[in-house]
Amino acid sequence: MIRPLAIVLPLLVSPVLAAAAWAADPLTGAQIQAQIVGNTVEGTAGDVEYTEFYATDGTIHGLGDDGPYAGQWSIENDRMCFDLGETKECDKVQLDGSKIQLFADDGSLVAVGELKPGNPGNL
Repeated sequence: MIRPLAIVLPLLVSPVLAAAAWAADPLTGAQIQAQIVGNTVEGTAGDVEYTEFYATDGTIHGLGDDGPYAGQWSIENDRMCFDLGETKECDKVQLDGSKIQLFADDGSLVAVGELKPGNPGNL
C-alpha cells in the first residue's frame, strides 16, 4: 500500500495560497511530540482518505482506501517522518486548533486532516 501522507498529490489549491491561509507556524519537533504523538489524524491526501494513530512507541497504525497498514513515525529536524518500508517521507506540520496540514520541503501541500485525541478507532 502507498502511504497516504507520504505521497504528494496535485491539489486544486496553490501551496502558496494554502500556506498563506493559515496563521499557524510549522510545529517544532517538541510540539509535534507533545501534540500529535499518541493521537489520531483523519484526513485526505488528494483524493485518498486515511486515518492514522501515532503510537508513543513510534509505530503508525493506519486505515486507508486499501485497508489497514502499519509503519513507523519519527521526528527529524522539526518534521514528522513516515516510513512504511517503501520510502521515508518527512513533512512540516501546521496545526490550527484540531485542523492539521502537512507540507513537503518545497512548500507543496501533502495532506490535510483533523487531529482527534487518543485512538478513537482502536487502530
